[in-house]
Amino acid sequence: MKIYYQTGWQTAAVHFCPHGDSGIWSTESCGDVPGAMGWKVVDLPKATTGAEFVVCNGEGTQWDNPPAEVGGQNYKTPVGPASGYTLRWGKLMRISDREPVMIVSDLDHTMVGHEHDGDNGRLRDFQAIWLGRFRFTGSRLVYSTGRNKNDALAVARERDLLRPDLLICGVGTEVYEVPEDLPMDGSWSEFPDRITLNKEWTTKMEGTFDRGAVEALLIEKFPKFEPRGSFASDPYRIPSAYEVDENMEENLRLVREALGPDVQVITSGGAEWKLVDFCSAQAGKMKACEFAIQRFGIPAERTLVCGDSGNDESMYRCPGVRGVAVGNSLPELVAALRGMAESGPEAVSQGAVFSTKMKSEVLYATQPVASAIVEALDASSGDRRGAAFGCRRPAARAATFYAVRPAAAMRRDAGHRGRNRGLTLLRILAPPPPTSV
Repeated sequence: MKIYYQTGWQTAAVHFCPHGDSGIWSTESCGDVPGAMGWKVVDLPKATTGAEFVVCNGEGTQWDNPPAEVGGQNYKTPVGPASGYTLRWGKLMRISDREPVMIVSDLDHTMVGHEHDGDNGRLRDFQAIWLGRFRFTGSRLVYSTGRNKNDALAVARERDLLRPDLLICGVGTEVYEVPEDLPMDGSWSEFPDRITLNKEWTTKMEGTFDRGAVEALLIEKFPKFEPRGSFASDPYRIPSAYEVDENMEENLRLVREALGPDVQVITSGGAEWKLVDFCSAQAGKMKACEFAIQRFGIPAERTLVCGDSGNDESMYRCPGVRGVAVGNSLPELVAALRGMAESGPEAVSQGAVFSTKMKSEVLYATQPVASAIVEALDASSGDRRGAAFGCRRPAARAATFYAVRPAAAMRRDAGHRGRNRGLTLLRILAPPPPTSV
């Protein structure tokens, strides 16, 4: 059994007594976790069925005991086999025993809630689950946003986003490698020079999109599409804005016809203005998601795509993926999903999971923004049997992606940066029995 521990101590050790060992205590020193600054790890091979333990600094002069709200002097895991636990800010979580998963998430109004998550509490809920249960299993976190690189890094600093394994910008036109030795908290975004374009993806974009020619055509023949950005900020796409009018659909048809099949036209936005991106037909969030699947070797059926708007729509078309449309999704995405639903548009309702014609499985969440991602990772309605997303279960109960726990059980992350939000600080999250995927 391994214990992963987040701390500011330079060195740390675990003093433990395996369950069933009649009060025999031992001490093991922790090592650093590669690619996880501020985390320590220790392997306790004797603790085959769990342990009672406490953590101290390497000198043994400072001790991390459970918070007063929990009671007792030591942390205790449940009795039973487990691959490991994480201990972070006084909360003990059981690491997922399942195979690694990958989350590919939009940022604005999905991972980042804006008006739906003013205090970032929903985001912190997700981050606690990700760090506590998935981060140390080989799972991967990918951000896929319509923002350019500079704007994506700005929101990462503002909202203290976890370091991703890959950063996809410009609606799938730019793919950036994020070094593992950067900090895991939002300060990873303060090293823009080290976050560099993936060469393979960039070569494909350079060879399949003539930015100058597309921009010239828009300016000359389609002035309603107001170009934004520049080659410096958006080298492989042309972002534009369109003020919605009665001719919009016809203009979209005409511009697609003029540009031909090698240029993709992606729309998203509200009722008054639409954001319209022009890029290579080899770009877009679906193609970039497929690249991430290939890049990390995590199959589609263990990949969860997350979004809220029209420029996310293509991700749900990736064959075999699992998806969640957040509860605050724009009507344009909901309409697109209804058009994809294998059994018809009536299958798409909040709280339901439906299959698409591309054999992906999608949850239309009841919760907004990052809480919807937690909802997709949760065991629905507290059902600890938690059939994995895509498994058959009664229609009245929403199937889920990977069972963790009921969303209602975790509304705010206790102790974030030392603040107690009033939640019991110790949570031991035992996963359900394995189920087939």
